Amino acid sequence: MTTVAAAEAPQLRPLGVGDIVDRVFAVYRARPLPFLAIATVPYLLLVLVITGLALAFASSFIGLATITDQAASGTVPDPALVLSAIGSLVVFGIVVGVAAVVILSAQSAALVAAMGKGYLGKPIAISEAFRDGLRAAPTLIAAGLLVFIALIVLWVVLILIAALSNQALVFVVASLAAVVGTVYVVSSTLVVPVVATIERVGPIQAIRRSWSLSTGNRWRIIGLQLLLIILNVVIGALLSSVFVSALISDPTARTIAQQIANLVANVAWAPVQWGTFAILYYDLRVRREAFDLQLAAEALSRQA
Repeated sequence: MTTVAAAEAPQLRPLGVGDIVDRVFAVYRARPLPFLAIATVPYLLLVLVITGLALAFASSFIGLATITDQAASGTVPDPALVLSAIGSLVVFGIVVGVAAVVILSAQSAALVAAMGKGYLGKPIAISEAFRDGLRAAPTLIAAGLLVFIALIVLWVVLILIAALSNQALVFVVASLAAVVGTVYVVSSTLVVPVVATIERVGPIQAIRRSWSLSTGNRWRIIGLQLLLIILNVVIGALLSSVFVSALISDPTARTIAQQIANLVANVAWAPVQWGTFAILYYDLRVRREAFDLQLAAEALSRQA
């Protein structure tokens, strides 16, 4: 078990959007190796899974390539072979999608657990973070599915209203309502992964808890998410375009280097993304539950 020593816990207080991001980078810079390890291992595992599945479905891919060549040459391929190849391709996509959801859910929960402990000045154990991630992954998946279904229902209802009215004004209003509703739901459930990981509650309880904590803070949450998107785009563009393009002139080598740079950027960014949500969770608790006073009281009771 790899453990990184605890750092001094920060003075908890209500934070602005920029303060949250600044503290995330501060915790990240203080102990980059455990965060990078937690972010990297799931990506490597996912690559191994996809590679293994690709080898298992190799014959189907070869058959699909053969069918494509036959169609290009004017030969009508066997319909049974076409259906078999398409079916195999669909199964491959579904299995890869499920594996990606499970592995990346465990990764996000592990990063949340590690950043939460690092932010509070506790030791970060990589193996313990992965255990927390695996334990919380089913809840994250279930909660994400519930939120996704809710958004689908919202959009379907508004689309039906617009279609049945057959009026341009109603269509515009319904479209705006769908966008606003989506933003509202997303901002209300942004810390669901953190609640599920740290408080170890079920998916419905995590959604309710996140909704409650977000009350009165949704504009800050939206601003924080927009800031993260801007930072991610800028950093990714600098890494993949400026540096790669400036150092490599060969088109093929540049394309490969850009893909590698994008992968490195995604791995390095994951602790920032999920760490921000973790610190946001504590900030919301400070604002709504005086969590800073609770920690101070616990510290005094331990010293007594």
